[in-house]
Amino acid sequence: CLDGRIDRESRLRSCSCKNTSSNDIVEYQIQEKQMQEQYSLTEQQVEHFRVFGFLIRRKLFSPVEMRQIHDEFDRRLAAVQREAGPRDAHHFHNWPNRDPKSPYIASLLEDPRIYASSEQLLGQNAVPVHSNSNSYCEDTPWHPDTTDRHLLMIKNVMYLQRTTPDQGALRLIPGSHQSPLYDELLRIGIKGTCGDAPRFFTESGFSAEDIPCHVFSSEPGDLITFNERTWHGAFGSYADRRTCTFNFFSDPQSAAEKTDLRAQVAGYKESRTALGTTGGQYDPWWLSNPDNSARRARWIRWLDEWGFVDAGNG
Repeated sequence: CLDGRIDRESRLRSCSCKNTSSNDIVEYQIQEKQMQEQYSLTEQQVEHFRVFGFLIRRKLFSPVEMRQIHDEFDRRLAAVQREAGPRDAHHFHNWPNRDPKSPYIASLLEDPRIYASSEQLLGQNAVPVHSNSNSYCEDTPWHPDTTDRHLLMIKNVMYLQRTTPDQGALRLIPGSHQSPLYDELLRIGIKGTCGDAPRFFTESGFSAEDIPCHVFSSEPGDLITFNERTWHGAFGSYADRRTCTFNFFSDPQSAAEKTDLRAQVAGYKESRTALGTTGGQYDPWWLSNPDNSARRARWIRWLDEWGFVDAGNG
């Protein structure tokens, strides 16, 4: 049943194209609604996310799907490494997923297992702003992904290999997305950058692994969703530690939320440069919306109106 899911969802996506009959479209809408309900979060899961700042779902993707994701990842990574050259052979590599060379990974943004839960947590008008594939070779120090206090942003992360506490498992500090804990962690100085030991650890004698946290030991097919303000890190890394990420933003309503979003747009190009991201975030193929998806069309309008298309491709 799980292995057949990839074909079933491909058929659902194909039904959204322009040339299908009205009966096909109605059938697609019914089946999509059923899948949304199948993968919707429970009240307890939503509360877990709200209180602790993250949510784990196990075995969400089948072994067949994970093999297809690995195959696309292999091809894209090889191309990125060829472009980077031998001097960067062991460097962190990342590239956008919305690309015709990785069509299945690109399609996951419109998979109910990703978008339906994201809309539950952020609101029906949530939009996927970032979506990347990443190959790490070093530890990831403790950090939050944003300092913005008003706009709600989440990251869905899929690890492509098994992770353990000693081998690259993501660690999260429960409740650290909220003050005062968020501010206290900033104050004591555990935030680090790759290659630079944070002040707290150099002065205290503690290691990054000593920080109390939840360790997300994962198997391929698991998915973790966390608030981008939640403090997280990963230690015990190894060459080519792989993730695919799908980041959604809420649609800003208040003046403070809109100010946060404008800051995100203003800093987007700089952050892409700092990460060394290969390629533009929004490929013309994805922007052309060949299947005439209403959901994607709404996303594209929002991204264009707020300036993300220019910032993400510039």
